[in-house]
Order: sequence, then structure tokens, then C-alpha cells
Amino acid sequence: MKKTLTISSLGLILSVIFPAIAQAQTAVDELQKNGVLRVGIRQDAPPFGVLENQKWNGLCVAAAEQLKTSLEKKLNRPIRLEKLATVSDPSSVQNRFKSVTSGRTHLECGPNTILKNPPQGVAFSQPFLYSGTYFLVSPQGKLLANPSGFMPNVTIGVLSGTLTQELINSRYQLAPKKVYEGVQGRAQGVRDAIDGKIDVFAGDRIVLVGEALRLGFKPEQFSIIPNEPLSCVSYGMILPANDSAWIKTINNFIDENKSTELLEKVYGKDSPFLNISVFDQDKCI
Repeated sequence: MKKTLTISSLGLILSVIFPAIAQAQTAVDELQKNGVLRVGIRQDAPPFGVLENQKWNGLCVAAAEQLKTSLEKKLNRPIRLEKLATVSDPSSVQNRFKSVTSGRTHLECGPNTILKNPPQGVAFSQPFLYSGTYFLVSPQGKLLANPSGFMPNVTIGVLSGTLTQELINSRYQLAPKKVYEGVQGRAQGVRDAIDGKIDVFAGDRIVLVGEALRLGFKPEQFSIIPNEPLSCVSYGMILPANDSAWIKTINNFIDENKSTELLEKVYGKDSPFLNISVFDQDKCI
């Protein structure tokens, strides 16, 4: 007797032949079903994310907790938040982009400059924070460096493979450069600038200040120059490119929650991070 092909058996066949199609579901669908929100956060990038003594802190931590609350209301069910460490190292399974494309995380929050051409499989949210490119210098380096000039005798440190490196190479062609590599490159560049081993280290101001403070340097040991940004950058959440509903959900969340308010909540109204964010936002928007 010939049997009719059931919907369930058809689904099983399709899942074998076309696994990517069969498994495709939006992040919102998954959250509605499983109730677990996985957010990737850098554990060494203040003020975005820091993990010290097994305790998370930072802007992205506060944002993740706020997103959890928002989704609980939207989906009318409890949500459990999992904070997962991510890194910038492209070879690591914890890489910020790979964590999203592999499904390890639903999104990644950190100092991620929005790129015109993001890596395959990922998209950026709309900006949630703005910063500017500056130089971190020691008191001696501040006397030597003249950002409005060509700086032919000033050694500029810069992190490899960044938009900042492109800017410095273009704008300060006569200046000697020291390029720092790898996940510890920024930390070493900041140390070298403050210790006088290089004259200046270039980067996003909010990240430079965060790195210097994380390394234990005091505010009087370094300065940020010039008074206004050399260029502007915008940071976005990293999201799966093929999930338009999730991208819309996160963009709506960003619209409804100001990063400056979250920074004040985490670090206080007198925080240098809050002052930097407000100043650079005014200059860059």
C-alpha cells in the first residue's frame, strides 16, 4: 500500500539535503524557544568590557543586562543572559566575528569600528557610541609632538591592521612609525608611549584612556592630544548578516537606550569615559 509523504517526514528529508535552510531561524525565534541570550563581550577593553576576579563590568555588560530586560518584556518570558568572552585575535574560536557567524553568540559588543565592508556573514548595528582618533603621550612627548605639523622627528606607535594605521600613514608620511601587532599590541603601545620608548601612540581616545587606566597608570602620567579629534569613528554591535529581524531589534534597542546614560550608571557622572563620550559625540555627529 502506497503511503502518503507526511509533512514531518518531508521536513526530515529537507533537513538532510538542505541543512542550512532547515536550521535557519532568527535570533528572536531562538530566544522565544530557549530563553538564553548569549552576548559576546571583550574582557580586557574598558570601558566596554572588563572581567576581573570573575566579575564583569563595563558599558557592554550594562547594555547586555538592559537588553535582557527589554527582551523579557518583548517576548513575555524570562531570559537568561550568558556573557561570553570574545577577542580580536582572528585565529581564535572566540574571535568577535567568528563568535557571531558560528552562533556562539547572538551579538558581540565592544570597541568595534563600523566598517563599510564588514567580514562575510556579519553586519553592524547602527552606532551606539562615537569616539575620535588622538595621540596618547607622556608629559615629555606632549612637548615634542605637534599634531598639526608633519612630525618628521616624532615616532608614532600604531596598532597593525586598523583604520588608525591607515590615517597615520596618510597624514604623517614623514614621521617614523612603530607598528604593534597582536592582541597585546595596544597595551604594549600605551606602555611604550608613557614610558618614553616611543613619542606618541595613536588610537581611539576612549580606548586609549581605558587601556592606560587598566594598566595601572595614573591620569597625571599621560595626556591625550590634540584638543579635537584627528578623525572620528563610530562603534556598532556585531550581528549575523542574514537576520534582518534581529538587526532591527538591536537597532530599536540602541535607539531607546543612550550609551552615555549607561556609562554614567556604570562609572558615575564624573567618569572620564562619560566626559570623553559626550565631547567626541558632539564633535563627531
